[in-house]
Amino acid sequence: MREEGRISLQQLAVLLGSFLIGSSTILLPTVKARQDSWLAVLAALVAGLGVTWLWLALARLLGVPAVSGILGTLGPYLGTPMALLFLWYYLHLGALVVRNISEIYVTAVMPETPIVVFIGVIVLLAGFAVRGGVEVLGRLAEFLFPLLFLAVLTGHILVMATPGLVHWEYLRPVLERGPVPVLQAAFTVFAFPFGETVLFINLVPFTLDRNRAGRSLILITTVIGLLLTGTTALHIATLGADIARVNFPGLAVLRQVNLAEFLTRMEVIGIFVWTFGTFLKICVCYWALALGLAELGGLADYRPLVLPLGVIMAALSILIYDNFAGMVVTAISLYPVYAFPFQVVLPLLMLICAKLRGVQTPPAAAHVEEERQP
Repeated sequence: MREEGRISLQQLAVLLGSFLIGSSTILLPTVKARQDSWLAVLAALVAGLGVTWLWLALARLLGVPAVSGILGTLGPYLGTPMALLFLWYYLHLGALVVRNISEIYVTAVMPETPIVVFIGVIVLLAGFAVRGGVEVLGRLAEFLFPLLFLAVLTGHILVMATPGLVHWEYLRPVLERGPVPVLQAAFTVFAFPFGETVLFINLVPFTLDRNRAGRSLILITTVIGLLLTGTTALHIATLGADIARVNFPGLAVLRQVNLAEFLTRMEVIGIFVWTFGTFLKICVCYWALALGLAELGGLADYRPLVLPLGVIMAALSILIYDNFAGMVVTAISLYPVYAFPFQVVLPLLMLICAKLRGVQTPPAAAHVEEERQP
């Protein structure tokens, strides 16, 4: 393997948790589901647990990162086109997340600063982390995840503690327009963020004691899914019908915090969560892309690819949308349909092909836990 580092099961779990928190609350599916959006998140969580099982089963069976597994299972002629599809998705997703967080900075924090500045700084910092390898990503997540989780909970407490701010009656009536809008919105939430965890196919082979990963990953996905459900419900209960007209509901809610004229305008909490959550998400996309391209090209090391791939990712993030409105339309309406083959169809086909061809976990990969103790 071109990555010599190893991460613990705990580091894999907190990486997944940070990835899910990421930019997941930047945009909410409130246009379709309205006050039932929290039900859409809950339904998406159920589907998300299914896709977690799918990519975890595939990762265990292959025993190697996605590109190596694809080439080993399908051969170079069929495997190369499929590997290129996965690599394109890693690049595209990374560019999307870079643009998402950059749009927040330009729209809500420093509107006078050109967006290209934020994009360049984010990709540059992510490149440094990716060059450090998977162990650096694991340590970053181990440090940042407790802070992210605590920040989200703190934000919830401050909002609920502000007198007259939360109106739980805004969540009613439940299923006013039936289940169809909820299911439509759930499809959006499934694609963003739950389906995107398919990238973790590449991280499982580098995890110590990965045979016990299933329970931990299902647990962290469930916890974060419930946290996102509560966050969505709280946003609706605070903003009511206005939520569909707000660019960033999370910031709008935190701006209304006012405890005795002492703790006010706490949107810094949202900026903190989105900044570091999206940073880890970008790093995972970036690292998977560099590693996969090195495997496809037969390179001994992926690190020489980090800088040129960063330039490409930054350029793509600039070109990908014309403006914020384009980002919203793409994320809510187009992205779920576009991403579904990458998140579900291709991994499912790979799992079926691997089963039919009798692929077994390579001995070297099967005993990666014994190579190095944490």
